[in-house]
Amino acid sequence: MRQAQAYIEEHCDQRLSLQDVAGHCYVSQWHLSKLLNRHLDRSFYDLLNAVRVRRAKQLMADPALRISEVAERVGYTDTAHFSRVFKKLEGVSAGEWRNLHCGKDL
Repeated sequence: MRQAQAYIEEHCDQRLSLQDVAGHCYVSQWHLSKLLNRHLDRSFYDLLNAVRVRRAKQLMADPALRISEVAERVGYTDTAHFSRVFKKLEGVSAGEWRNLHCGKDL
């Protein structure tokens, strides 16, 4: 589990699939999926999105970066998809989140 989590953290800004992580950890996709659900109570994509959104919040502290640039840097090729995921996880849009937290410790 730790190896899978570390790999996701390190490569979250790239196109990443359950198959990629399972292959890196030398387990089947099915087995890794079951482990994530059992130990973290999350699916692979829920975990990946949480890691990406956490990184996005760190990057948004830089006002020079546009939201679309932040989305791209954390691994989203589609800014609209990033926006939907961000709002689902944080309850506000990325822009609103930035306005609320600008200048505060992340």
